[in-house]
Amino acid sequence: MRKLYTYSFVLASLICASSCNLDVEPPTSISAETFWKTDKDAWYALNACYRSMPAVDISDEMTTDNAHSHKPWEGNFELVQNGGISTAATYGSYSFGQVRNTNIFLKNVEGCTIDNQIKERMKAEARFLRALSYMRLTSYYGKVAIIEEPLSYTDPTVPRNSVEEVQAYILKELAEVAQILPEQYTGGYLQETSRVTRGAAYALRARAALYFGNYAEAESSARKVMEMGKYGLFRISSLNAKQQKEADEMALYIDFEAKGIDKDAFTKGMFSYEGLWHRGNANASNPEFVLFREYSTDVSSLDVSRYTYMIPLQMSLDYGFSSYEPMQDLIDAYWDIDGKTLRTPISVDQRKANYEEIWKQAKDMRDEEYNEFASSEKLMEYDYMNEFRNRDSRLYASMMFPFKGWHHSSKGSVLYYKWNPAWVNSNGNESWTGYSYRKLVTVDPLMMDSYGYSTEPYPVIRYAEVLLTFAEARTMNTGYDAEAKAALNDLRDRCGMPKVPEALSKDQAIELIRNERRIELAAEGHRYNDIRRYGKDYARKVMTGASTAPDGSVVIQKAWDDKLMLMPIPQSAMDKNPLLKDDQNPGY
Repeated sequence: MRKLYTYSFVLASLICASSCNLDVEPPTSISAETFWKTDKDAWYALNACYRSMPAVDISDEMTTDNAHSHKPWEGNFELVQNGGISTAATYGSYSFGQVRNTNIFLKNVEGCTIDNQIKERMKAEARFLRALSYMRLTSYYGKVAIIEEPLSYTDPTVPRNSVEEVQAYILKELAEVAQILPEQYTGGYLQETSRVTRGAAYALRARAALYFGNYAEAESSARKVMEMGKYGLFRISSLNAKQQKEADEMALYIDFEAKGIDKDAFTKGMFSYEGLWHRGNANASNPEFVLFREYSTDVSSLDVSRYTYMIPLQMSLDYGFSSYEPMQDLIDAYWDIDGKTLRTPISVDQRKANYEEIWKQAKDMRDEEYNEFASSEKLMEYDYMNEFRNRDSRLYASMMFPFKGWHHSSKGSVLYYKWNPAWVNSNGNESWTGYSYRKLVTVDPLMMDSYGYSTEPYPVIRYAEVLLTFAEARTMNTGYDAEAKAALNDLRDRCGMPKVPEALSKDQAIELIRNERRIELAAEGHRYNDIRRYGKDYARKVMTGASTAPDGSVVIQKAWDDKLMLMPIPQSAMDKNPLLKDDQNPGY
């Protein structure tokens, strides 16, 4: 299989000028007259369009109650969380660069000598990527201009289309390209297996329709993906030696016999959920990868998030920024072991007292002593650990929390996670929330220039999301019936958790599905849109108040303002397009 390489910096800029030839000519000799002639030209140009496909899409979650970043130079995440965003300090990209690249491709590919069937398919791929770009634009800004031609720099400015027009356009484009795209590719030149498929088009259409509140279309499109018969949830059949060591230690955390939990199913569920992102599993043969982004070994297209940004310094001597850190709010969202109960959160003062008690015992321990303590029955005698006892399997597979062991980590040896309150003010490369991500973090990094880069493909759309979309849309349309429960129970079976409750009212079922979605898709970028589509009352509830660390320190003071339903159009955009000055989003 040839990887679908994306040459970003040089190629994207050349496409904007309608010219490139990376194969044989140096940049100084490239011209529009020598490009847009061959199938290879079309291949290069479409690859540049693929560059817009999101990779690790966690950034949006750091503006929510799921995650936080204590490094303001990496983004205005805190400004969204505490309501301080403005036209000068914005969030989200008000950029039509990908739309322009796609429009240039669609216009000029007609001049390339290439099989007509392949040409039409490539045009459908580009239209898919344009629809994906418009989804991001409308999620941030609501109304945006629909542009299908490559505008020149002397063209007049254009007004924004209505939200309804943009949403209808996205759904129409995805429905049309789904009829053109194949279900799969054979591999090799022009048939790379990481290209957009029919299943991806329907899955993105299901996502879009769900976001837009069009539950009939969401259910219909999700069902089409489910009925293709080629997608499923990733499951492992056995544990490796390191996983088995951690599975044995799970007896400290789960009262398997007393709670009636199958230990084998639970632990395999943990590692099935964790392992779907890891090397060897992250590829086109993984049935859960409906759409995925591949990486080459070229440094310009590597993924730094899953190793350097998401891990704390204690995992490495050279890198680990802890830039992206889960919050207590998300920890509290994971189910009890029964799969239906949410723990009543303890008070900030009580958690602080509990943590001080256990940290006083552990803080002066050498590494060997700490590891022995963290893997012993004595650990669970401390009240602090009760918060992590008998919880959803996805908590243990997704989060690094104090004292929990991780044997199959990229550290090379077992990691028993530490959190020192003193780090909050002194160490910028350790978590300030008390937690770090384990989910998504690669266990086999490629090292370059003292940083950790990942070359593992990333699933932009997982089949798990399709099941959740179907369950929610089905419940909204028809009620909490056998089909909705079957989709949810597929997820539960994969992660080794009990089935969802049989009898729930529609409102109760929607509440359960929302929380199931939150923890299943945590760190994958959906929470930003979910909070807003659930409505202003929900947003006010979850985005107001302090989120704290185990020592009681305030990580972020959340403050919701209804204007945050949309982001402001940047002042720079209004300066360029006078038509936007009288069409700013409400509240800015």
